[in-house]
Amino acid sequence: MVHGEFSLPDCPCGRSLNDHVIPTVCNVKNMIEPLKHQNGDIFQLKAWEKRSYSSYLIDEIKPEIMAVPLEFCREIIRVHLLDHSISDFGANVIDIYLVAYVAQTCGKGRDAFLHYIATSRISQKVNSATAIWQVGKGDGVFLGILNEDGSLQDWDFMQRWLRIDRMIS
Repeated sequence: MVHGEFSLPDCPCGRSLNDHVIPTVCNVKNMIEPLKHQNGDIFQLKAWEKRSYSSYLIDEIKPEIMAVPLEFCREIIRVHLLDHSISDFGANVIDIYLVAYVAQTCGKGRDAFLHYIATSRISQKVNSATAIWQVGKGDGVFLGILNEDGSLQDWDFMQRWLRIDRMIS
């Protein structure tokens, strides 16, 4: 399951994947649509949309996001992610990495992910584990980082992202 000589570390940039994992309920695509509809007024977003907004540090790229159609936001966010360490971001972004990590080390798909969440004592609640899976996989697929089964689609992207972590750590 390891791609060549490259395996995903369990502590990117010193951040444990098993500590402080917060179930979220809003993926990035579902946050951008209302943000655009509200002409960028974050105060009009629902609480869960605001958490996604904060998690991705959207303030830093909001003008670019607002200036293009939704389908172009994907690339803006990908470049934004590469400009930062994984540890700079909140739960939504960490969920993408966690889904990829579990797919590589324990197996692909929702069931393997839910099993990992329970056995790692991240959460014993199926609803919480499902929320983490849905946001991590959904955001990862939208951004072209993950496949539908949670496995890593864009190895080059992940290697470049992790290189930032190694330079900062």
